[in-house]
Amino acid sequence: MDAIHNDRPVALALLLAAALLVCLGAVALVAAAPASAGPTADPPGSTAGLDALLALQQAQLTAADGAANAQFGYSVAISGDTAAVGVPNDDVGGNTDQGSAYVFVRNGTTWSQQQKLTAGDGAANDNFGFSVAISGDTVVVGAHFDDVGANTNQGSAYVFVRSGTTWSQQQKLLAVPVGANCEFGYSVALSGETAVVGTPGSLVSAHTNQGSAFVFVRISGLWLQQAQLTADDGAANDLLGRSVAIDGDTAVVGADRADVGANTDQGSAYVFLRNGSTWIFQRKLTAADGAAWDNLGCSVAISGDIAVLGACGGEVGANTDQGSAYVFTRSGITWTEQQKLTAIDGAAYDDFGISVAISGDTAVVSADCDSVGANAGQGSAYVFARSGSTWSQQAKLTAADGATDDEFGYSVSTSSTTAVVGAAFNDVGAVADQGSAYVFVVGTPGRPTAKAPKGLISSRTPTFKWTAAAGAATYEVRVYKGSTLLKKKTGITKTSWRCTKRLPRMVWLTWKVRASNAAGAGPWSAKPRFKVR
Repeated sequence: MDAIHNDRPVALALLLAAALLVCLGAVALVAAAPASAGPTADPPGSTAGLDALLALQQAQLTAADGAANAQFGYSVAISGDTAAVGVPNDDVGGNTDQGSAYVFVRNGTTWSQQQKLTAGDGAANDNFGFSVAISGDTVVVGAHFDDVGANTNQGSAYVFVRSGTTWSQQQKLLAVPVGANCEFGYSVALSGETAVVGTPGSLVSAHTNQGSAFVFVRISGLWLQQAQLTADDGAANDLLGRSVAIDGDTAVVGADRADVGANTDQGSAYVFLRNGSTWIFQRKLTAADGAAWDNLGCSVAISGDIAVLGACGGEVGANTDQGSAYVFTRSGITWTEQQKLTAIDGAAYDDFGISVAISGDTAVVSADCDSVGANAGQGSAYVFARSGSTWSQQAKLTAADGATDDEFGYSVSTSSTTAVVGAAFNDVGAVADQGSAYVFVVGTPGRPTAKAPKGLISSRTPTFKWTAAAGAATYEVRVYKGSTLLKKKTGITKTSWRCTKRLPRMVWLTWKVRASNAAGAGPWSAKPRFKVR
């Protein structure tokens, strides 16, 4: 899951600073290069002059009942064909800024709103939707300003589950020890039956705002607190937990305000590993070239043994706050910095790294303050792919209807070949800062494996079967006799297809299958041989 990032806009920054004072409870086919002197003018919806098949905008998501200043897209998450979008400043009933989240589903290439989620006990200024995470049929939504009892801004998180097409609140998560101004729910992450909730205002060992993260596990439909994750070398105002990510038994927690040596706010991230039901600290991640005010850990993401950390305040060359991201890889129990990612066309104050996401060998890093053409602060996101141990920029994502100060890229998430990018300050029609989110298909599908028929078979109208390919929308099957094409079928939406044309007997035939999506066709499978007796 991509982390909720630094403390903009200004209004939220001031509110956060006041709230955290006291916590009472115990998508270019070249490697990243030095930045240019200024922004590059890219046409709307472009991929910066790259092969357009690499990244195509599939949809723009908006709330059916969207309103001004709601900031739809402040947080986003995607799992398969389902996306969740947080709207922390949405007014619900008479409750100003109670917040909400929306779930969208994809059918083929079409996205539709499935349901609006709100807290059963929501109140004004909760900021429900400040963070969101999704895994399968479960969504977690953070409400970091929720007042719990007499504890102002203690924060909470809510779990929703889907049955059929209906979402219902399963449980409200609260942590112990957490008190006023801790902002539990500032960030959330989810992997299967495990959730991680960031709490940057936690008081730890008498250190105000050192921060922590809490792990919850679901057992028989009930969520139980499993651990509190803290940094052994943590200090006051580190704000550990402003970003969190989890994949399986590994969690990454960002502390973007941590001082490293004499470098104020250089930032770091901590990796924790679960053994049974016990979480242990594995490694502290810092940048080899880290400097003061880099804010490494403003966003974090993990997929398997690869972690990506945003450093949205980092200077690149002479460009102040251009930002960067760092890739770390794990071998055994050892984490190593693999590569520093920067935007080929990066410029000062882009905030590259404000949000990061990763799925397999593809990473998405956003720059929400990037100027696109004459539009200052329109924002963008960059797709990087790994080949061997080298990461290269593949595409630059921008909104087809992007405008000044949209901050496209305020949040990003990716699942397989689909990326979702939030633009929380996008004006929708005449509605200022309603916000929206954009869906991109990033890259063509993977390779399916042909399963049957193989060898000798009896039916002249066999059913062809294959494994699902990541990112597939449809499949195409071709059947050959030697080099002669006997049958071609396109637009298959399942992983099987019955040939209704009678095939010849007692001759060896071959067949192959490939997947396609909005970005194009993927590679063909191997060609099994078969013969009808």
